[in-house]
Parts: sequence; structure tokens; C-alpha cells
Amino acid sequence: MDCEVDQQVEEAQAALLARYAPDIEVRRARWSRGEVQVLELGSGPPLLLVHGALGMALAWLPILQPLAQHRHVVAVDLPGHGLADPFDYSGVDLLQLGPVFLHEVLDELQLADVDIMAHSVGGLLSAAFALTEPRRVNRLVLAGAPAGIRRPGVPLQLRLLGLPMVGRPLARRLLSNPTPQDAKKLWGQILVAHPERIDDTLLVADAETQRRNLSSYLTVARCIADVGGVRRDLILGRRWESLRMPVLLLWGDRDAFAAPEAGEEVAGRNPNVRFVRIPDAGHLPWIDDPQRVVAETERFFTA
Repeated sequence: MDCEVDQQVEEAQAALLARYAPDIEVRRARWSRGEVQVLELGSGPPLLLVHGALGMALAWLPILQPLAQHRHVVAVDLPGHGLADPFDYSGVDLLQLGPVFLHEVLDELQLADVDIMAHSVGGLLSAAFALTEPRRVNRLVLAGAPAGIRRPGVPLQLRLLGLPMVGRPLARRLLSNPTPQDAKKLWGQILVAHPERIDDTLLVADAETQRRNLSSYLTVARCIADVGGVRRDLILGRRWESLRMPVLLLWGDRDAFAAPEAGEEVAGRNPNVRFVRIPDAGHLPWIDDPQRVVAETERFFTA
């Protein structure tokens, strides 16, 4: 990994942490295929935050401090994301990777069981982990449409990145030298309903992280999607009904990845699942309406 690029990401991260969580602890956690970065804040029952593909643990910072008022919050970078080691997703089965990765990270952090709050592909990995090791997941919050709900489940812009012939050159054109303005435009197209509410320091960190992790992003895009959307082998289908712990779906009604009706259908088939629609919010609902997302999450945890 280029040390200069790493330094640029670290500087952007330092500015973001100084703004949102100056007392946060930053550390490394090892798993069987490398190391990842972990952000920790607060004390109390552990809450693990798992971001989505092409994202970063830093994306949770706008709500990390409020969540840490009564909890030990742990936000982890996925392999090949944020400041984690590079990771080649070629040929990887995400439904197997999720349980292995989360199991090993929790062991490394000496956390026997946790509540989990996850987003998008992080939601799919966390759901797979909860299905595999239900004793280690007390409660599960899925903020934004989780991958694995239904097809297409991915906006067209990201589906194109997974195409064999055009995906790589397209991804290099879009992600190889992004600016904060580029990041803001992309977020406004597929991630949030109100790009004007995104903190500039978050956009700088996102742009630097994209540049750092381009190689990993190229492989994860193909691992997740084809021209029809989320790959069929990643659709959990009736397995959503097998989740036995309390589950909260926080769904922006302007989510570009899946309409709220998909989440309502899952909740209608599993009495352990509670569905909450976040008005005027997109795929990252805590960016559009952080107060509502925190309030709903705390209400769920204390119910």
C-alpha cells in the first residue's frame, strides 16, 4: 500500500474524528486474512457497527457519539475498506465471509456477544452471521436497505461496476481520482436524499478512501452485483424469517437500493422484525435524519 496515500487518508480521518469524536480510540484488529481498523468509544453494552460495501467505518461518525452515550460502540472497517488491509474479493462467497470475519473480529476484541447495527452489504454480512451464530447477536439493527432482500437491490450505476468487460474501466474512471465534489454528487445520486447535509470533512475522507482502496473496490463490486442487480446467490429469501433475535429495519422512504415495501414484507413474515420508515431519507438514513435514527435505535434497544 502506498504510504503517501495512507497518510492522506489518515489526515482526513484525523480531521473527521476531531470534529465528531475527539476522545475516540483507534486501533487495529487482526483476523485470519489481514488487519482492519477499529474505532471505539463509550462504555456499557457493546454495539458493533458494520458499514456497507465501498464505504468506511468513518461514515458512522455523525451518530457515533450519541450512540456511545450508554454503550461501548465499536465501528469496524470491512476488509479492503477504510484503513483496513487490501482484500481481493474475487471468488469470495459473502455469505461465508461475513460469519468468519465477524466471528474472528469479535474474538480479537474479546466480545462474546453484541448488538449489531449494520448497513447495506454490511447488513447482509451481519444477517449471515446472526443466522450462523445466533447466540452472539443479541439484537440487530439494519439501517438502510440491506443487500440480500430482493433484486435488483443495487442502483444501475453500481450494477455496471460488476460487469466483466466495462466494470473495471468504468470504476477506474469514477473512483481512481475522486474529489470531495465527486463524492458529494455520487452520494446525492444513490446514497442520500439531501446531499447538502453531508459534512465536507466526511466527503474529503470518503474521496481519499476511494482512492486508497480502488483495487479492493473493483473486486467487491463484481462479488456483489451483476447486470440484473444483487447476485441471486446472495438473496436470503425465506432465510430472513429464520432470524430469532429482535431485528429493527430502519428504511428511508427514498432509498435508491430498495423500496420500503421490501422491508415491510420481511417484517410481515417474521414477528421478531420491526419496521420503521424514515421519511425523506435515502440509503444512509442517519445522514439525512441522524436524530430520528438515533432515537429509533435507542427506543429499540431499551424496549
